[in-house]
Amino acid sequence: MSNDWLPDHEEKSSRSSTKRWPLYFFLGSATLLFLVVIFIFYSYVIGQGRSLGESGDDRGTEPTAQATIPAPAEPTPEPEPEPEPEPTPARPAPEGAIEAASFTTPAQNIHCHITDSNVECSIYVYDYPSPGQCEGITATYSVGAEGAVNADCQHFVKTSEVYDYGTAIAKNGFACTLERNAGITCWSEMSGHGFNLTRADDTIF
Repeated sequence: MSNDWLPDHEEKSSRSSTKRWPLYFFLGSATLLFLVVIFIFYSYVIGQGRSLGESGDDRGTEPTAQATIPAPAEPTPEPEPEPEPEPTPARPAPEGAIEAASFTTPAQNIHCHITDSNVECSIYVYDYPSPGQCEGITATYSVGAEGAVNADCQHFVKTSEVYDYGTAIAKNGFACTLERNAGITCWSEMSGHGFNLTRADDTIF
């Protein structure tokens, strides 16, 4: 058999291969580019998935915020009221006055008694018109803290506690002095009002 056809056939094959080479190059490049794109895409997707997973883990480990209950407000302390100033007595008891509830003079004609609300004295013998139109009956005078003086013959005071003349007595905001010639004087220290009793006269002030 003759082999004359072989060189011509090889030449045609060589030309055909030369023509197909650009096509192979293009297909190879396209395939490589496609693979690169796929690789980048998957890398991006995997990276995003990992970021989301880590973010989810972080959120899962965050402590749950608990509602804060405000503590009840402490009551504001009320300001303490300022102490009221002590009232000034209009006529204080004499210095050196002693404390006694009942007393009479050495003559024992006037008898007095100091209570929580007043001081009252009864005079048994006197030379002036009696209060309350009760001539010849023991007269009793009294003064309260506010200073109002009352005189009547409805009751009388009697005591055996004798104090010398010149004695000053004070108790419960009331004061009295015992004098030989001036008799007994009693008054409310706060108001300064009171009375003076002697056998000869009575004085209300």
